[in-house]
Amino acid sequence: MTQTASPSPVTSRSDRRISADDAADLYLRHRDGILPALAVFDVRDPARYGTSRIPGADHLTESGFMGVARRLPKTTPVLVYCYHGNASQTYAQMFADFRFAEVYSVDGGYEVFAAALAKLEASRSGAPRHSVAPSPALTEFLAHHGFDADDLDATREHGLTPLMRASLEGRADIVEELLAHGVSIARRNMDGNNALWLACVSSNAQVVRQLVAAGIDVDNRNDMGATCLMYTASAGKADMVALLLECGADPSIPNFDDARAVDLAATLACLKLLRHTAR
Repeated sequence: MTQTASPSPVTSRSDRRISADDAADLYLRHRDGILPALAVFDVRDPARYGTSRIPGADHLTESGFMGVARRLPKTTPVLVYCYHGNASQTYAQMFADFRFAEVYSVDGGYEVFAAALAKLEASRSGAPRHSVAPSPALTEFLAHHGFDADDLDATREHGLTPLMRASLEGRADIVEELLAHGVSIARRNMDGNNALWLACVSSNAQVVRQLVAAGIDVDNRNDMGATCLMYTASAGKADMVALLLECGADPSIPNFDDARAVDLAATLACLKLLRHTAR
């Protein structure tokens, strides 16, 4: 049975807050090499930090902030957590004041963050592996793209898994076999997109239906807050917009600029499909 452990909706980042589930997703994507950079800071007291912390997190105090802010590249995404998500917002604003482009305060604090991380790690480590040999077509596909034939969820460039690459190329045959092997549909690439987004890029309706039938998150929001429906509307892909709506995509979801799919419609055809959702 294919796993469908999808991240919960991302907290609006206009106030520099992020849900614990999405923070865990960012953290694991960085740990797996999908996101090239991420600085994680624990702003609790030294005793608590010394007892338990997120692996790789650095302890940060108000007195040590200036040194960190001066040496850390401004392009490095910053993730801050505290006890309950209050003090971390203050530190996140301090980083933002120093013109760090991406700064996130984890809602709920350390305990909630740690629990979300453990849950997401468990869902990934528990993913079933293929028990039968891949077909010649899948073997050739994996070799051509340099994927690990022994780990069908392993990523390559830009954080693409074999399922994402097959979706991008519109390879319904490969998608079908990968899903049969039990690959994870919850994986997201370096931009926070899942395989459905890549299927929409290829405009392959069959692959979209395969992924939806497997339980993929139709309303996954990427690191910019965009859903597949927003992308297809902004790209003028009316057929894909219609298909996603048929598959249950929610047109009322806003991105981080508070724009919905109807606001992003690039063609009259897309606008007509979405006009019933207009404010």
